Amino acid sequence: MIPIQLLRKVSIFEGLDDDQLEKIAELCTEEIHVAGALIFRETEPAKQLYIPREGTVALEMGIRLWPEKTIRDMTIEILSPGEPFGLSALTESDVLTMSARALHRCRLIVLRSDALRRLMDSDHVMGHRVSSGIADLVAERLRDTRLKLSELLGQSQVAREQTPEESTAIRRIQYGINFRWIAVAGVISMTLAANLLFGIRFPALPVVIIAAVIALYNLLFWRYTERLEAEESIHVIAKVRRYVWVQSAADLVATTAIIHYTGGVENPLILYYVFHVILASIILPYTLAYLLATLAVGLLSALVALEYFQVIPHVHLEGLVPPDLYLHAPFVLAVLFGFGTTLYISAYLTTAIAGELRKRQRETVALRDRLLLEAEELQKANEELVRLDRLKTYFLAMASHDLKTPLAAVQSYLQVMLGGFVGELSDEHTHMLKRSSARIQELFELINRFLDLAQIEKGKVVEEMEMISLQGVLNSCVEEIEVLAAEKSQELIADIPSDLPTTYGSASHLRQVVTNLLSNGVKFTPEGGSITIRAQEKGTHIEVAVMDTGVGIAPDDLPHLFEQFFRGEGGATATGTGLGLSIVKRIVEAHQGEIWAESPYIEGQPGAKFVFTLPKGQPAGIKVFGD
Repeated sequence: MIPIQLLRKVSIFEGLDDDQLEKIAELCTEEIHVAGALIFRETEPAKQLYIPREGTVALEMGIRLWPEKTIRDMTIEILSPGEPFGLSALTESDVLTMSARALHRCRLIVLRSDALRRLMDSDHVMGHRVSSGIADLVAERLRDTRLKLSELLGQSQVAREQTPEESTAIRRIQYGINFRWIAVAGVISMTLAANLLFGIRFPALPVVIIAAVIALYNLLFWRYTERLEAEESIHVIAKVRRYVWVQSAADLVATTAIIHYTGGVENPLILYYVFHVILASIILPYTLAYLLATLAVGLLSALVALEYFQVIPHVHLEGLVPPDLYLHAPFVLAVLFGFGTTLYISAYLTTAIAGELRKRQRETVALRDRLLLEAEELQKANEELVRLDRLKTYFLAMASHDLKTPLAAVQSYLQVMLGGFVGELSDEHTHMLKRSSARIQELFELINRFLDLAQIEKGKVVEEMEMISLQGVLNSCVEEIEVLAAEKSQELIADIPSDLPTTYGSASHLRQVVTNLLSNGVKFTPEGGSITIRAQEKGTHIEVAVMDTGVGIAPDDLPHLFEQFFRGEGGATATGTGLGLSIVKRIVEAHQGEIWAESPYIEGQPGAKFVFTLPKGQPAGIKVFGD
């Protein structure tokens, strides 16, 4: 079972008690993925929650730049240990997780979403807390996603995409075309209903002909809109605005013709001009919107004037209004004043609101374009870091292996000389040779550490695992360190039960862990002090603690204790590579365990305590991917 100490560090599980964490831990399994291995592919839905224990994971994302556009592949998230991923709820709707890949060899805690959901449903308090944790993580990831876009997108690629302003303008043209089809059907049906059902008499044939003309040019507009939508984003907005103005002008002329044959100023439906002005003002700039409103006022005023002065015949709406109403000057002027002010106010309000929205759209597009263009550098830098990290591991392994042979030869020659096989040496020569031999031994230790790191990265620890007696491993380590403790008059106390359960692990690597902790205890404990090793069974795990009465660990050093090449205040004057505890941590975690340090572990007394846990017996199973 996964240690609950690990789950307690995951943000979405914060606030849960040990019993709730144990329920979650029972549902968890573990996977190991080597560097470069795919955790899940684009065609595989991410129905599981993944939590990295060790190593880093790259989420290869797909992002939809604008609504209704194709998805672009992007690597935008690099996750470190403890950062969950996998569930679709952990990303926004237009950022899609296409696949996940291990950048380095990584260990993952895996939790199926359906199992987690059932558990949350059975415990509503836990469900609420986990849901809140996921919501907080989503909010944080949405902010980070926009700052970490790392897919190569050149300026030309961005330019070919239609921006939100452009795609919105084209969609509104399509809305206008659809609205025009409805208007054609409405004009014909209202004409027939007025004449046949309501007894309102006016020439129906001219109105139907005008409706047919509207349908014809609407078909032409529809075909042109399809071509406009397929064009690259070069001067699209200018074309759209000219196109909208032409459509709106044609509609106003057609509307004026219909108004003429349906009563002119007597027709209450002259307010329908407002719809044309509002729809056009959403897309057009201020000047063109006001120009269109002026055209509408001019067309209606011209029609009313021509009928008033009897230049063209007036068509009376028989059965609706008095026959000479169009000749009543106060009424006509009042209608024209109300009509004109309504159009201009509508144009002003619509263009003001739409203009502000377009401004915000442009600012958003400019910000996103800048992030996308800068993403190339982030992507290249990330790829270079991954390449260098792999080269570093390869170089260390090869260099360490190649250095051991000449160093072994040098050490052999030194031992021959120190043994007196090449003649008697002076005390000064002997001292110099001993110092040289000690330095070469330190180099051997450093090389062995590098080789250990390379083996751990390649998954050698997992390959060597079998059922072992942890008691035997601990006792052999105690026997080995007793000699060192005796040299400093230190007391080495072993509290190791004879019935300690077996565990699944690599005996040689666990021996390396215990020996390192015990030797550190001896190294940093003054003469006459004590070092204690205690093992005990705790639930589903075995806990091993190594305690000393030495100098202890500075509080500022505790968070960095297991980092590579870190040497704290206490280690500044001692020999060592700074790799020992880092290797110890990796070995313990390869066994599905956890390790931590406490200092002081007894209030008011010096010393340090290192604790690591191992699962009892045969674990649920460790899967290794990518070999």
